[in-house]
Amino acid sequence: MPVDRQGRKRLDCAWMKTVSQGENTLRKQRIVGLLAGLVLLAMTQPGYGVSKETLQMMQQLNDMQQSIKDLQNQVNDVKTQGAVLKDLIQHASDNVNGMTNTINELRSTMQQNLASTNAKFDSLTSQVQALSESLDEAKTRLGKLGDQMTQTQNILQTLPPNGQPQNPNPGAPTGDAKPSAPVPDANSLYNSGMSYYSGGQWALAIQAFQDYLKYYGDSDRASSAQFYIGECYYSQEKFTQAVDEYNKCIERYPAGNKLPAAQLKKGYALLETDQKTAGLRELRSLIQRYPGSHEADLARQKLRKLGVVTTPATHSRGE
Repeated sequence: MPVDRQGRKRLDCAWMKTVSQGENTLRKQRIVGLLAGLVLLAMTQPGYGVSKETLQMMQQLNDMQQSIKDLQNQVNDVKTQGAVLKDLIQHASDNVNGMTNTINELRSTMQQNLASTNAKFDSLTSQVQALSESLDEAKTRLGKLGDQMTQTQNILQTLPPNGQPQNPNPGAPTGDAKPSAPVPDANSLYNSGMSYYSGGQWALAIQAFQDYLKYYGDSDRASSAQFYIGECYYSQEKFTQAVDEYNKCIERYPAGNKLPAAQLKKGYALLETDQKTAGLRELRSLIQRYPGSHEADLARQKLRKLGVVTTPATHSRGE
């Protein structure tokens, strides 16, 4: 700060000391002048002549009186400057107090904005991950569409002219047995779930992912499907159901690629349900198991926001 309370106090003390010294000096000069006047008066009485030494003394007395006047003027100047300086100090102190209040208000506003931003960031992180996966899967799906169209054309070419399919086994019954229901395409089910999830249609997304797990529960994307069921509940603020679905992802797919994300969001959901001890334990476990992961970084940020001290990562991401 340019001027603080102690600095102002020191300046006031210095000013008072200077004025006091000037007044003491002036008082001493007055006493000396008075004594000199008495001596001069005694020497000019009848019986005494005016000598050369007396004239010199008178000249010195005049010089001393002039010095006293100059000193008096200096003391007056010091008083005036001290008053001006005192006003400047007061003005600077008021400015400092105003700046301090402004800084405190800005700090409070920034802390509130930061808390709101972090909450939104936690919600957007999963959606960004989902969109990234959707882009990758869309590329794969486009590559497979050509194969599906080729298969469809081959089936159409095998149909007879009357539009009825030929019976490949003439000895088998043709019209009495009911055909079994076709199994939905894995890509169609998963991509539908991702599309509903990205659009905020949580109930439809949950149904699509559950259908996917029903038919393709052992596939590579089963872990992701189970994770996004938990995400749908979390987005609806149904945190208890979200914890159950994240547990399924962790327990059923221990080698899945969504295990760190499921453990992170499980910790968040536990904190949202006021289960602070369990939530902190889950976040610490995540940091210990996957210290170099992006999810571990997010867990550390969350713990720091809660005032919990964390140890730095011992592994770099990608190791």
